[in-house]
Amino acid sequence: MSAALGETPAAARPGRVALVAAWAPVVLWIGIITWLSSDRFSDEQTATWLTRVPFLTALGLSPAVIDVANLILRKSAHFVEYALLAWLARRAFARSDAARGAWAHTLAALALAVVCAALDEGHQATSLTRSGTLKDIAINAGGAVFGAGLGAAWAARRRRRAA
Repeated sequence: MSAALGETPAAARPGRVALVAAWAPVVLWIGIITWLSSDRFSDEQTATWLTRVPFLTALGLSPAVIDVANLILRKSAHFVEYALLAWLARRAFARSDAARGAWAHTLAALALAVVCAALDEGHQATSLTRSGTLKDIAINAGGAVFGAGLGAAWAARRRRRAA
């Protein structure tokens, strides 16, 4: 296939080292997300951890307040995990396929993050102590939109500064 038909010229393609450098953080982060979705980080486990935090116990917070703090912590973690995944994926797509535009990189990162979110929630649904929910997929997707958008804005700013 020739460059005229849409193939990236060999000189413009990143080498293997560059591809590994671009994608290794994405793969590592997906591994961390998978670990965080294990039984070790179930709702009951994080609630127990919160009851052992010295400054929280010193405040004498009620179990109801600890439950709210646990909910906020867990849902914030969903958002942040997938924001970071989308940001890393957008960066990896941009570094491994510079011929495509910023929108293509952003949409590909969003798609990857949402697929990972659905798979992760499916994995949690098979666990004894976890549950996979559509609400969590929506929170994850919101984080992904934020992360991919932040990554796109960061890249645009860098391009403007370089110009």
